[in-house]
Formats: sequence, C-alpha cells, structure tokens
Amino acid sequence: MLESAWGWLIVSYLFLAGAGAGAFIAAVACDLLAPDWSKALARGGSLVAGPLVAVGTACLVFDLEAGLWQPWRQFYLISNLNSMITWGVIVLSLFIPVALLYAAALNEITFVGRIAKKYLRPLEYVGSALAIGTAVYTGILIAVVNGVPFWNTPLMPVLFLASAISTGLAAAMIAAAVIDINTIRTLSNFALGHVIFLSVEGVVLMLLVFMSLTGSVDAAESATMLISGRLSPYFWILVVTLGILVPFVLSIVEYYEYGAMPKHLVVGADLLVLLGGMSLRALIIYSAAPPQIV
Repeated sequence: MLESAWGWLIVSYLFLAGAGAGAFIAAVACDLLAPDWSKALARGGSLVAGPLVAVGTACLVFDLEAGLWQPWRQFYLISNLNSMITWGVIVLSLFIPVALLYAAALNEITFVGRIAKKYLRPLEYVGSALAIGTAVYTGILIAVVNGVPFWNTPLMPVLFLASAISTGLAAAMIAAAVIDINTIRTLSNFALGHVIFLSVEGVVLMLLVFMSLTGSVDAAESATMLISGRLSPYFWILVVTLGILVPFVLSIVEYYEYGAMPKHLVVGADLLVLLGGMSLRALIIYSAAPPQIV
C-alpha cells in the first residue's frame, strides 16, 4: 500500500490546476494566433480552464481539513507575503474569476459574457500571466519542501509547467471535439504542440531522474523507486510509454496526416496525455523519500 504525507487530494489539485491553466493558455494561443479556424479549440479550452482549477483548488481546501471545518482559519493563508503558499493562494484566487469571465466572453454566455467581450484582450493577457503562475506554482508547491530532497529542485516547476501545457492542450482538444467533432481536422495543426511539450517534459523528467540518482542518498532512493523499484511498473507503463511516447508518436502522425487519422486515435492520444499527466504527479508524490537522520 502506497503511503505519503500527501494523498490523492493533493495529487488531484496538482493535476487539475495544471491542466486548467494549460487549457487557458491553449485557448488564448488559438484565439490570438489562429482565430479563423480554431474557434472550437479556443472555446473548449476557455470553458474547461476555470472549472478545472476551481475543482483542483477545492481539493486543496479539503486537504486542509481543519481549514475546511473552520473556514476563517484560511485567511491566515494570505497573511504572510513572504510565504510561497500565500502567493499561490492569491494567484489561484485571481485566476479562477478571470478564467470564468474569459469563458463567458469568448462564448458570449449571458449578458456578463457580452459585456466582458469588450475587454477580451486584457482578460487574455492578464489571464495568461495568472495561468503561467498557476501552472508553475503547482511545481513550486512541492519544490519548496526541503524535507523531500527529490522534490527540492528547480527542475520541478519546469517539469510541471511543460506537463500543464501539454495536459491543458489535451483537455482543450477533447472539449473542442465535444463542441464540434468536425473540428478534428483543424485540431491536427495543434498536435505539434503535443510534440513540443511532450519532448520538453520527457527531457526534463530524464534530467530530474539523472540528477537525483547522482545527488543525495535520499533523492537517489526516490529516483530508484521510480525506475527500478516498487513504482517502476507504473512509471514505465503509465508515464513514459502511455503518457509520453505513444501520444508523441500519434501526434506526429496526426500532424503530418492532417485530418486523415481516425477520430478515436486523435481523442485517444489526448486521453493518454491526461493519463500520463495524472500518473506523473501521483508517482512524484508517492516516491517521496524523507532525508535520513543519522
């Protein structure tokens, strides 16, 4: 049985917040760079971004336990501006309403959306900055834990940012397919995004493992747990094979075939990216090895 000081609520927060932030970035990129033929993807990304981060934040609040039953104690989370947790709470609190307003504006939902549409560009610029902050913060949250040497590295925020953009793009593409399945052909243009960010994710993950193996005994213990220990089957199958390599190859085929690839493989590649992103965060959390005290 896997044990960790942090459980599935934190894993869910790390995944959902990252994917939601990435979906927002994907939506803005589509609206700014190719508004004529990527409307479904921009709309889909905007619609899932805010709710994903909101649900992820709720998981974080539930994990606080005492803060859940005594909500007023959560105000202490924003009382110390020298704390990374405080800045994370501020970024999340700002991003969620901006993301919801952006979705309303881009999809013209009620009178609020019609009013917000007048401020579409400011919402995109401000929201993108907050989305990047949200995605990076999911990595910073565990990177600042000095008690777990494997986590305590500047590579962690980079890894989580790359994974957030990739999973966010996957979530946006699935939402776009739900909105209009005929948009599958145009989605092929964005498969290149998966190729790029899955590559970055793979390279940073290899660097993280290699540096941990050659670092402290405790960090090496965590890395060994992933590549050859009790978590290795999950790591090699769920993260490396199904989460990175398979969707990487499918995305290359999708990009060059431009709409000729079967729809179930297009959506399947995105589902695998989401599976890999969730598995990556779970394994990083559960591979935590605290420093040994001699």
